[in-house]
Amino acid sequence: MFTRTVSVLVLLAWIAFAVKPEGYLSSVSWVILSIFTLHLILFDLIFRKSSIGVSVLYRASFVLDIILISILVYATGGVRSEFFVFYYLPVSFSAYYLGLQGGIILAAVSTVSYVIAVAPQLSASVLPDLPVRLSVAWFYALAIGVFSKHFKNSGSKLLHLLDTLNERTTELERTQIQLETIYETSRSLGEIHNLDEVFVEVNNIADNILGYQMCSILLLDKDKRHLELAAKMTGGEKEIFRNPKKISLKGISGRAIETGRIVRVADLTTFNNYIPGLDGAKSEMAAPMIARGKIIGVLNAESTKLAAFNERDEKLFTILAGSAGMAIENARLHKRISDLTMTDDLTGIYNYRYFVQRLEEEKRRAARYDLPLSLIMLDLDWFKKTNDSFGHEIGNIVLKEIVQVVKSCIRDTDTFCRYGGEEFIIILPQTGSSEASVLAERIRAEVEKHDFGIATDIPGLRITVSIGTTSFPDNGLSTMELVQTVDMALYRAKGAGKNMVCTV
Repeated sequence: MFTRTVSVLVLLAWIAFAVKPEGYLSSVSWVILSIFTLHLILFDLIFRKSSIGVSVLYRASFVLDIILISILVYATGGVRSEFFVFYYLPVSFSAYYLGLQGGIILAAVSTVSYVIAVAPQLSASVLPDLPVRLSVAWFYALAIGVFSKHFKNSGSKLLHLLDTLNERTTELERTQIQLETIYETSRSLGEIHNLDEVFVEVNNIADNILGYQMCSILLLDKDKRHLELAAKMTGGEKEIFRNPKKISLKGISGRAIETGRIVRVADLTTFNNYIPGLDGAKSEMAAPMIARGKIIGVLNAESTKLAAFNERDEKLFTILAGSAGMAIENARLHKRISDLTMTDDLTGIYNYRYFVQRLEEEKRRAARYDLPLSLIMLDLDWFKKTNDSFGHEIGNIVLKEIVQVVKSCIRDTDTFCRYGGEEFIIILPQTGSSEASVLAERIRAEVEKHDFGIATDIPGLRITVSIGTTSFPDNGLSTMELVQTVDMALYRAKGAGKNMVCTV
């Protein structure tokens, strides 16, 4: 565009001010000027709207420039024409835009064209000027071509460097956001007191923030000889295991336990003791979960891609593992404290405080959904005599044995509590009066036939129980009236001779 504009302006000035002894030259110049102008307009239109490649368009335009310049030189005096300098413009710009090779080709084309244009006027007097004029075009082609090559290479390197810097900056910003998110989320982990909720939240972080394909939480067992798979996230699906699978300490997670440091394996085929956790896994990362200076388990991540985890993942995963370890330990501690306030020290079952709270909940649920609810209260017969005869230590053993017998008879959904002394009470959700009576009779029979001498080392020691039952909504009583009614049923059973079931 620039070369054609300069050419048009220079030619216009020459037509206006140059001395032209031959009149026809003026008309020829106007024709060439018109062609240059038309070329300029067409080039601009094609450049803006055509789908033709830029390099093809430039090559065609530069060749056309050489042809028009050669005609102009021929028409304005041949070897005596000063318009030969126009050759330097397309040669220079072709060397810049098309590179060294393009510049050399156009220099060769301009040389041939110029020689053809001035051949009729060549003479011995002007022959020495010809190489000088042509060598300038070749000099521009070589010099500008070399400069263009180095300039474009430098520009390409600079753009590549800028792209790399942008990628690194973007990665740093993403890492910073992830770090801040994990930090804030990890802080919230410490506020969760339910162990299952901790498992879910840790896997949510691994899935939604870190974008891992698989993440599992493995906890050391009591003997610290195996890991137990407590929870797992695979492809966004999360699962908590009630009966944890035991895993050997010989794998990658075991190495993290042994070293106390994160272990990252880029290619699992190079690790002999890999224990499969994800189908088709090719890389793995395991970070120890540490709480109060002790390793309690491992946070594990796997991927089906080779070298899926980098140093940034190590840092983020280490932070998450540390927070997860503290959150799990806090949840465990909270549960132990809660159990201490809700369970009986001697028998390990729920205490009276928990019974009152749970009965209120079950009574509301039964009333709302029109469901039956029953209570069973049992009391050991002649228990004071047992204590007096064999001592309170034997009495405590008997109470523990009674608990085990009753547990073998009831469901997981039933709530078994120590009411006080040698009295126990059972909450039976969705259980009617007849079902409660059947269960009470089974408990009474199991206790009667149980050999307490094995546990107490007192041969022939037998214990019996008296049992009372009541149900809602059969009697339509309030919560505390239910307790009073089942207590009344129990005392009727004891008053009627003991070792029997009475329903009110």
